[in-house]
Amino acid sequence: VTAPFLHVIAIFTMVLLAWPVALHFFRVRDKVLQMLILTPYLVVLIYLIFVPLGMYSPCIREKGTLGPKPALIGHRGAPMLAPENTKMSFAKTIDHGAIGLETDVTISYDGVPFLMHDHSLTRTTDIARLYPHLRGEDPAYFTWDILEKLNAGEWFLKNKPFYHTPPFSAEDEELAKSQTIFKLSEFLTLADKANKLVLFDLYRPPRFHPYRNSWITRTLEVLQEESKIKPHL
Repeated sequence: VTAPFLHVIAIFTMVLLAWPVALHFFRVRDKVLQMLILTPYLVVLIYLIFVPLGMYSPCIREKGTLGPKPALIGHRGAPMLAPENTKMSFAKTIDHGAIGLETDVTISYDGVPFLMHDHSLTRTTDIARLYPHLRGEDPAYFTWDILEKLNAGEWFLKNKPFYHTPPFSAEDEELAKSQTIFKLSEFLTLADKANKLVLFDLYRPPRFHPYRNSWITRTLEVLQEESKIKPHL
């Protein structure tokens, strides 16, 4: 794997040595000494020029000999194409052929598991506009009736998280603007319909949260009873 990189370093070193070798070659008057200086340099240089012909590296392959592309799992969906952890983001992931969907799960104060990576709603929702006095609160301290009112897509259009995010079509832009916080049950239903593997980080609720000691049980209830996702997913 490192052979091409070592070869480039060796060539670069020989280029740096070209000037001192030439300087000493022309300063020496003795023909024998000139040959002793120049010959080893030329031998090494010619060797480095032709050595790639016999070099094997998995980085260098003939066209058509590459193996299958690696399977992809959408981390928070496709956050470079849509607002992270939203229905749109996971739909984009499915459209691009990923084998699985990965997300982060938090449990609301009234026991509704939902998708949220941050420990604040400020970055990915409009909490600062609707409830400015609550902008710093942990998402787990909100009830679902408040969470479902928040917009989870407009931030993406204003501050795209990736420099090379492609331009949106008018349809995608309107769709992004309408994104809301995604419930775990809805996420699992989407994955089940598309037959995609599911992975998620489950955050334990903070202190004094009613589900602090039963967050795993509540999540299992959603998995087994509300979503009815296939067990192998």
